Amino acid sequence: MLIEALKEQITALELGRGERLVLPLGLPAIDDALQGGLDLGAMHELVGPAAVFFAQVMMRLKGGTVFWLATENLNEEYYPPGLLQYDGQPERFIMVRPQDVRDVLKVAYEVLASNTAGSVLLEVQKPITQTGMRKLQIAVQNTDTLGLVLNPNYARNIPFGYEALHSSAVTRWHVGISDWTAEKTQIDLHLIKNRRGSPCRWTVEIDHATYHLHLASVSGE
Repeated sequence: MLIEALKEQITALELGRGERLVLPLGLPAIDDALQGGLDLGAMHELVGPAAVFFAQVMMRLKGGTVFWLATENLNEEYYPPGLLQYDGQPERFIMVRPQDVRDVLKVAYEVLASNTAGSVLLEVQKPITQTGMRKLQIAVQNTDTLGLVLNPNYARNIPFGYEALHSSAVTRWHVGISDWTAEKTQIDLHLIKNRRGSPCRWTVEIDHATYHLHLASVSGE
């Protein structure tokens, strides 16, 4: 018990805060790999063709207001009212469309540091630099906000595990679709970077009627 308490203290210090706050995903295998769940007051990266889908799952579990930040030149593939079919609440979403990535980062810094949002999602076209990600981590570290960086275009063109592994994000995920029907969706979760433990891979099933998550399979690395 003492060892676990020390681990929690070390983790909290790494994030620049007095205590660690986590968001359990509700699947013991994944939560154990993350030592309790996703770190709050921290930044997480998501890439892959189904990254936005997993981001919606995370934000629904977190609750609270969501700030969705993206440049104006990105397409409108992700339409907030469409979140209703995944138990989302469009009225909780605040969409911000700055002119360029530099302005996106400025707005994100202010929103993250304010501790007024449940989640802040940055939709970018290429990896944020090490310095940029570190600034975001400093902004969010004393809050209970979930910080997410979504990079769909980058993930489609460059093999995952490249370059952004060296950023300050606490976790980095590659998310793909393994099966999609009217009743359920199966997503392939690859935890590429995990500051709390080893990388791993799972297939997770999401029931469209109940929105519950079920573990379909797991493969260690």
